[in-house]
Amino acid sequence: MKLPEYLNKESTHKTNTLNTMTLTGLSLLWGTMLGLINPYWNIATVLILLAGYGSEIKKRDEQDNVKL
Repeated sequence: MKLPEYLNKESTHKTNTLNTMTLTGLSLLWGTMLGLINPYWNIATVLILLAGYGSEIKKRDEQDNVKL
């Protein structure tokens, strides 16, 4: 089965390495999983992870979009 053309093209965005917000969210997640902090911190954990992930996605430069 062939994929539609709009699903077959290369993305125009890229992600960089982990940033501070993502690492903070992961630390809170582990703290909750190990029982070191209150489970109510899960709300903040989700918000921090989403903020960290959202700030990692950047638009590619035109020079990165060159196809071979």
